[in-house]
Amino acid sequence: MGVPLRAFFGDARAVGIDEIKVQQFVSLLLTKKKQNATINRSLLLLKQAYKVCKLPCAFSNLLPLDESGNVRKGKFSQSEVAQLLLTLPKNLSDIAEFAYETGARSGEILKLRWNYVQGDAIEVPALDTKNRKARSIVITDTVSDVIARRRKARIPGCDLVFHNEGRAIKDYRKAWHSACVLNGLGRFLCRTCRDEQGKCDSVLDAERKCPKCGKKWEVPKYQGRIMHDFRRSAAHEMWRAGSTVEECMEVTGHATAAMFKRYADLFSEDERRAKQRKVQERRHLWREEQNATTTPQTGALTN
Repeated sequence: MGVPLRAFFGDARAVGIDEIKVQQFVSLLLTKKKQNATINRSLLLLKQAYKVCKLPCAFSNLLPLDESGNVRKGKFSQSEVAQLLLTLPKNLSDIAEFAYETGARSGEILKLRWNYVQGDAIEVPALDTKNRKARSIVITDTVSDVIARRRKARIPGCDLVFHNEGRAIKDYRKAWHSACVLNGLGRFLCRTCRDEQGKCDSVLDAERKCPKCGKKWEVPKYQGRIMHDFRRSAAHEMWRAGSTVEECMEVTGHATAAMFKRYADLFSEDERRAKQRKVQERRHLWREEQNATTTPQTGALTN
């Protein structure tokens, strides 16, 4: 972070940090074009520090900034996945296919060990999950094929299912970014050239050179699909295939239905319009029923 909490608050006493001071911190981050989500994570960390120390927090009622426009909706099509699997290095290709099939988080996948593979499921211990709840990953035919390839690539002394020549994979972003850019699923941007809103806007050429300032970047800014989009894709496809939210959550391991719906993008424009259409159809049927019961019945006139 450009302005860490420690750098801003320095040696200030915890009891002396009030809502005004925190608002100044927020304002500073906003002037530095930090995203609302980034600012909220900083405030959450600060509040957690007070909670750990069991100290009263003078800014506990401070509302987080709006993140409604910061929700990622990236999802892969089946053809995009197939092309990526051919482009990525073999060890990352296996990780990508596993992520797309299971919807598991990359952090969990990279921690999987061979003793977790038990019969027809992979038993992930609570220590290796984000919400600290143990869960099972069923071994489908696709997962079985991935596991078989990983067994052939197993190296003595390394108990990790997914590794890089026996070493734990710490950062796969360089290879991932290159593969996505090659397949038109991402782009490299100049870190210097920005628009009026302070966002990078100059797309680099094939040699990673900026057409505006002429600088060539070894480590450019990346914009595009991320590995975590496989989790969104899996969640969305599971739901679209007809499974209930609760059934899907058993596979993905989401803690709440609200979070699953956010990841699965259940309220995309297609689903939103379909729901609106059903509501209107029910309304019209109700009106027809009401008209049928209120319209007077006319029979033959009698003398």
